[in-house]
Amino acid sequence: MKKFSFVALFAIVAFGAAFAATTQNGTVGLTGTVAETFTLSVPAAFSQAMDDTANKVNTWTIGDVGVASNVKSWTITVGSTNSGYLQNSVDNTEKVQYSMSLGSLATDQSLSSAWTSAAQARTAKGGNTYALSIKFTAAANSYWQAGTYTDTLTLTITHN
Repeated sequence: MKKFSFVALFAIVAFGAAFAATTQNGTVGLTGTVAETFTLSVPAAFSQAMDDTANKVNTWTIGDVGVASNVKSWTITVGSTNSGYLQNSVDNTEKVQYSMSLGSLATDQSLSSAWTSAAQARTAKGGNTYALSIKFTAAANSYWQAGTYTDTLTLTITHN
């Protein structure tokens, strides 16, 4: 009987050790990366006659500004070389003040200093478009000086 007990004990220890040795654990780290998409497209240079009829509101639809971003909290800034004035190219004291609109982001915004949007969310994969326009009004009683009036807008997108 001692022999049988010894064999049984040996079998339990041997098989128990075999079962314990067949279970093992390991880990695998997973890492994926997404390349940044952050692009800005702006309309081409714009030129149009200015209507100097008394109290005439001139609205110039410049074109669409496009932003594509897979980054949260981006902003767009619009700045004006002439602080929101169309300036006569021959006589820089002759200026016509205008306001800027940028789709749903800004309406009739002064550009006396650069304007920056609130932080924006990621865009759709096709990007977002914002209609860029400016608006100015002819004076009731005085003409604008003849000539060419210009300004340059600089649009910049940034994110944290």
